[in-house]
Amino acid sequence: MTTSPETGLAERLVRWMADNRAGLDAMMVEEGSRAIHEEFLLAEGGTLPDRATRIERARGASARAWMRHLGHAMAEVWPGADASLPERMKRWNADHPERLEAHVLEEHAVLERRGASGDPHADQRDVELAAHCRLFAEMLASLSEPLKESPEPAPDFARRVASWSRGQEAHRREIEAEARAAWGAGPPPGTEQAMSAATSAPEPDEMRVAEAASVWAHVQVLAEALEHALGARPEAPA
Repeated sequence: MTTSPETGLAERLVRWMADNRAGLDAMMVEEGSRAIHEEFLLAEGGTLPDRATRIERARGASARAWMRHLGHAMAEVWPGADASLPERMKRWNADHPERLEAHVLEEHAVLERRGASGDPHADQRDVELAAHCRLFAEMLASLSEPLKESPEPAPDFARRVASWSRGQEAHRREIEAEARAAWGAGPPPGTEQAMSAATSAPEPDEMRVAEAASVWAHVQVLAEALEHALGARPEAPA
């Protein structure tokens, strides 16, 4: 029996990301600097973001850094990608800024259909992070050769990844809780940089831990969703 190249993909991705932590730290600094620069531009224009907006901006910086890190991992451990994938993802993202907003709107609609949890802050965080994950899946499907040749459109592949991930909510919450417990004294090195750089005033350690744990849980489930979706794509062998 031939083993699919997607078998064990999630484990390989997670291992690679952990083993190459320095790369993530550098991207956290870069994305955090980008976020604070955007905040300064808004302030110069007379717009002073409130605390919720600053946290949202910092969350976006952290999510972008993790998605870039995951892109590098895909290029290293998935045969369907090549070394140029991370840079091509970065350009695609810059050329299609409207796609993240579209995914956020779709995830808000999903939340409305399913019903809120009672914690508006957590719901908003999950919507934004789910949108970043969908964006990653859409970029992957748009740029990697095996998926470009698939009869499944890139947005549909991303929607399938998101649907599978949504079914893993209990699992994701467990990952998040474990991370919060492990990082109780503060987020792992580098993770707090995006939160600190993108805010006018440092957030409490508890907030940074909660944000870091949630991002990590979404990233790990995304890795698992990609393994599932790639193995079940239309042209994949039965």
